Amino acid sequence: MERYVTSVTETGDGQGAFDTEDAADEAVDSAVPGPTGAASLTRQAKYAPGAQVRVRDEQWLVKTVTPVGDEDWMVEATGVSSFVRGTDAAFYDKLDYIEALDPKKTLLVPDDSPNHRKARLYLEAVIRKTALPQTEHGLALADNFLMDQQTHQLRPAELALSKENPQPRVLIADVVGLGKTLEIGILLAELIRRGRGERILVVTPAHVLEQFQRELWTRFSIPLVRLDSTGIQRIQRDIPAGRNPFAYFKRAIISVDTLKSDVYAHHLENSHWDAVVIDESHNLVNRGTKNNDLARALAEHTDALILASATPHNGATESFAELIRMLDKTAIANTSEYEVKDLGHLYIRRTKTDREVRDSLKGKWADRGPSMPVVCEANPKERAVLEELAARWTPRDPAASSVCADTMVAYNLLKSFLSSHRAFQDSVAARRKVLGAPLKVRRGRIRRPGRPSAGSSARPSWSWSALPPTSATTTPRSSTPWCAS
Repeated sequence: MERYVTSVTETGDGQGAFDTEDAADEAVDSAVPGPTGAASLTRQAKYAPGAQVRVRDEQWLVKTVTPVGDEDWMVEATGVSSFVRGTDAAFYDKLDYIEALDPKKTLLVPDDSPNHRKARLYLEAVIRKTALPQTEHGLALADNFLMDQQTHQLRPAELALSKENPQPRVLIADVVGLGKTLEIGILLAELIRRGRGERILVVTPAHVLEQFQRELWTRFSIPLVRLDSTGIQRIQRDIPAGRNPFAYFKRAIISVDTLKSDVYAHHLENSHWDAVVIDESHNLVNRGTKNNDLARALAEHTDALILASATPHNGATESFAELIRMLDKTAIANTSEYEVKDLGHLYIRRTKTDREVRDSLKGKWADRGPSMPVVCEANPKERAVLEELAARWTPRDPAASSVCADTMVAYNLLKSFLSSHRAFQDSVAARRKVLGAPLKVRRGRIRRPGRPSAGSSARPSWSWSALPPTSATTTPRSSTPWCAS
């Protein structure tokens, strides 16, 4: 099939002229009729590459024009209007009515808004849609967000967009409270400004999904379609049957538990993103789990990858290496032996005591002085409760058994008592409430509270009365067993 591309040059009077007379004659002779009542169109003059056309009520940018047979033409275009933006399509002028948009027919209207507000907003929108070159490594939008600018929150975006990273991939491992969500939003906004953030997928735990979605929208104007079970029910009628939801919605947020289900498995294989964000990424390090398989699949189908975790290292060098290799497979050759200092271009971790953070937040956080331990002597009742918990509920001797059938409950009680009297009372009340129903299902069996399960110790389960509001009690018995597992 011969490819036909017409070039148009500007003449002195502003009219388009063909490079050759043959091309001009071809254009005049190749007029085709449109639908009933529509005027005929001159294909070659109005379908030149770079021209904009309207097809099926949407606006498109012509890329190439190819002859098909003697009378038909195939127009390859990419979407311009919001509904089809970024979508490539091919149209045949015998099947579709292709209306060329003539710039000379543009209607200019006066801007009567105060201080030319509408015109200024339009120009601002045009500027924002004009992508920065990939060679631009500085931040372009640092002052344009609904947030107090903190220098340390700009560093992850600067690192990901630096010359050291051919792809914007980074692990943000700052401790809790330094604003990892804001750091992610800054990086996503910078990618969008560079034309590298058209398709975005954010994967978070279910309990922070709504907050994450709200933060990115209110602070950075990044809209994300919620694709969890609730969101899918709301938008299900808008998605054509069998359509890939990730192709239909270009920017989405979904919980990791929903995404790893088999429902989305075949959709993920046929999807590619400009940027993928995975929050709480420390849950992805165990090989062979669904979380790990999901993360590795997403890493292979995206250009930019942003991992976030306040606890990226669980003590095993292999676990941290697994996160780094999602960012760059070649960064670590031996997962058991590697130098962390060689990975500085792939991760960033700061604490509240780092100089960069303290300088950025100077005057906003009170400076902490040296720690001063305060000794508080336990009263006799508190000692009695602690001795009871240590001796009978959480015995140090491995051969001794706990009076509580569920040892985790016993340790939780000890932790809550060491916290405060109130925490201990709340733990006792919560446990009594759990075991207050007539029947409980425990590990696949139905048994009554207080009745030992098969294979458990025959030793009876002790229970305590709730502590008085002001002090502990040493009476470890009551008529209601609430520690039974």
